[in-house]
Amino acid sequence: MIKTSSTASLNTGPLNTAPLKIGIIGLGAIGCLISSQLPSICKIYALPRKTNNHANNISFQLHSENNSQTYQWPIWQGEMLDIVLVCCKASQCEQALQQWHTAIGPETQIVLLQNGLGQHDSLSETFPYHAIFAASTTEGAFRSPPNLITHAGIGQTQWGFYGGEAQEFKLPLALLKGDHHWADNIQQVLLDKLAINAVINPLTVKYQCKNAELLSHAQAFSDLKLLCEETETFFHSMGWPLSFKLFEKAQLIAQLTANNFSSMLQDVKNDRLTEVDFINGYLLNKATENNLTLPISQSLVQLIKSHEPEKKIC
Repeated sequence: MIKTSSTASLNTGPLNTAPLKIGIIGLGAIGCLISSQLPSICKIYALPRKTNNHANNISFQLHSENNSQTYQWPIWQGEMLDIVLVCCKASQCEQALQQWHTAIGPETQIVLLQNGLGQHDSLSETFPYHAIFAASTTEGAFRSPPNLITHAGIGQTQWGFYGGEAQEFKLPLALLKGDHHWADNIQQVLLDKLAINAVINPLTVKYQCKNAELLSHAQAFSDLKLLCEETETFFHSMGWPLSFKLFEKAQLIAQLTANNFSSMLQDVKNDRLTEVDFINGYLLNKATENNLTLPISQSLVQLIKSHEPEKKIC
């Protein structure tokens, strides 16, 4: 359910005398990039999905423009964490939090930085007495084996209070590297991102193309227009406002990310589960609940599901 919660104020002051302890779940491309932007006075810990009894830390090299730097985060060993930042895919969220539930103390704030919707409300039910925050980023990054992260596109990251126990955010955004802002209405930010992902991502899978090719391929462009109309009409029916005209915005995003392969297409190409259940699938679930139909989105979900590996464990 999309809901509006009372907002918590942004802490723009200095850190407390004790450094913030932050655990990161999901050290993929975006997780590594965001972790590298956290204030240097924070103590950062890795909460890896796969553990190696012989490893004491997770390391990666971040390449950005003409600069390369190596980062190394120790694996969590029972420290009390102020914040757990969840950057894994939405399909992995529940399993990851079950794996690392002992890292979440009574005062730990939980932040979801993921595509899609649905997991935020599930998390609020699982942790009803915790402050749940959300983040959304337009940063671009990709990973190359074994541990090279390339910062491919400069973007903006927005943070906001989502639900649960309303309280001040512990992370001082003014101290982070990059472009970070507080969003008083993070739900709107997530809705806007959901709409864009729901029209661009599945079509790049259908046509096996980069984002900009949705504009140059005649049939893809026609599909994009029809899918935008269907999605925007549905948002209007649900009372979910968008901050833009969807077809216009989708074309702009496709142009700005011209050479990018969508994360959904990358997942399909790499035989991984996609996030379609939390993007178009989320819309389909809401449509069913409200006796509405989304035939184009439905066909795309079926197509994407046909590409996903069966019984894949996240």
